[in-house]
Amino acid sequence: MKKYNSDLSRALGSWGFYAGIAGLVIAVIIGASGDIVPMLQMQQMNGLYNGFHAQTLLTALGSDVMLLCVPILAALPYTSAFVDDYKSGYLKEYLPRCGRARYIRGKVTATAISGALLMFIGVIIAYILFALVFTPMEMRPDEEMMQMMQPHYFADVLGRAFVFALCGALWSLVGALLAAVTMSKYMAYASPFIIYYVLVILSERYIKDIYVLNPKQWLSAGEMWPGGIWGIALLVAQLAAIVAIGYGMRVSRRLADA
Repeated sequence: MKKYNSDLSRALGSWGFYAGIAGLVIAVIIGASGDIVPMLQMQQMNGLYNGFHAQTLLTALGSDVMLLCVPILAALPYTSAFVDDYKSGYLKEYLPRCGRARYIRGKVTATAISGALLMFIGVIIAYILFALVFTPMEMRPDEEMMQMMQPHYFADVLGRAFVFALCGALWSLVGALLAAVTMSKYMAYASPFIIYYVLVILSERYIKDIYVLNPKQWLSAGEMWPGGIWGIALLVAQLAAIVAIGYGMRVSRRLADA
């Protein structure tokens, strides 16, 4: 348990974690700017429609700038941790005290959790920000309409935040796995975006029928998915589990060779 706490403290207290959250909020604002400015110009006299803050956030989460930022930001907190430990000589002193299996579990767990929390917290902060700014401008509906609309929007935001969290865990683990394979910190940060971009190109140009391979579809929650957003969550969770196993196995091999 102490090893898990140590890794989580390093991951959640790192500069990359907070920079990633800030970057995600900025990306959401940029993605929403195209809708916010015209809407404010048209509706400034009569007020914004009810639920504008949530609907604008959901639209921004599917924008191109947002989708491209996810694999980059998810890699910031903890993907290079194993490479740093290995090259610094820290492992020679620490492994005898904590054990190889506990060390590996700590690294895999902290990598996945840090990437997931970065995405989830970033989306929720963006939602709170949008709610504080735009809710006072929205037209107040009657009580019955409010009961029908508000829970629906907030549930949609939570569902999308959950999927973003799973994608954050996946891309963080992908970066950590490629870093352990190449023993390069640069691959830790670059490989998630490279693989993401390659999958997008393949699925949009060459294998259009296999839409499940398109990571843009995971984040934009397309209606064609069986099971909707929960079908996407199941697929991404399975991919994250596979990559986590691969990462653990690769770290184990590196430790055996150390």
